[in-house]
Order: sequence, then C-alpha cells, then structure tokens
Amino acid sequence: MNLSSLVRYHRKAAELSQIELAELANVSRKVVQCIESGGEHISLKNVQAVLAVLNVTLMPTGPLVPQWQEGAEPHEQEL
Repeated sequence: MNLSSLVRYHRKAAELSQIELAELANVSRKVVQCIESGGEHISLKNVQAVLAVLNVTLMPTGPLVPQWQEGAEPHEQEL
C-alpha cells in the first residue's frame, strides 16, 4: 500500500479521469500522473490538493505526534 495506489484507487472509484481530477484539484495532469506512478518530485501542496478532491486525509502517526499537535517545541540535544 502506498500513496500512488491510494490515489489511483480513489480516483477510479470516483469515476474520474486523471485530467478531471487534475482540473478539480487545480493541478496539471502531469502531477496526477506523477503521484499515481510513484514519482519522487511532487510537492506536498499538490498531493494535499489531489487528496482533498478525493476526500482522503493523511493522518500522521508516531511517538512524537501528540506533542507536535500540541505545538510543543522539541528539546534540543546539547553537544
């Protein structure tokens, strides 16, 4: 499971072409194509725009996420 298959699955379930999804997300078709092919140089802003159209939310997980969500600053290690 990865981002490319997630986007492709939801796009097809929504019965959208890559061009239609791109237009709705206000990105180029090449951006959608890059996301679906696992391209490496895609901005987070463009990914978020595509996911918003597909009604998909990415949820960060990890041991420090609760502190990050509260706005806490990480402790700096002293050298």
